This record gives sequence, C-alpha cells and structure tokens, in this order.
Amino acid sequence: MQNKGLTWVAGAFVICPCHLPLTLALAAGVLSSTAAGVALRAHPYLAGAIVTAVWGAATWRGFYLLGLAEKSCEVR
Repeated sequence: MQNKGLTWVAGAFVICPCHLPLTLALAAGVLSSTAAGVALRAHPYLAGAIVTAVWGAATWRGFYLLGLAEKSCEVR
C-alpha cells in the first residue's frame, strides 16, 4: 500500500496547480489541431479548475493509501 500511496502523491505533484501555466501550455501543444485542443484554448479557467480538482483527488488518494499502509503496519 505504501508504494501505491507514494506513486499517487508523486503523480499529483506532477500536475500540481502551481505548475498550471506549464501544464496547460503542454496540454495545448499536445492537443493542437484537435477538438480537445480548441476546447482547452477556449476555456482555460475550466481546464484549470479540472486540473486543480484532479490534483486534489490524487493527493487525497495518495495520503489515504499511505494512512492505510500505516494502519496495517500497526496491526502486525
């Protein structure tokens, strides 16, 4: 469980909202010439809100799994 928790936290760090300008620019570049790229460029605030929500969920999941790993170590 601890490795899964650390993986979730590390993944959440990559999409952290403090990197939002870089994340949105990279996503817009990768998705250029597609309908998703057009939607991303047209609605940057919505995209930022979605990235922030995903970051929060991934961080919570990582800490939740780390807490489960800690509890399972106490029982043994």
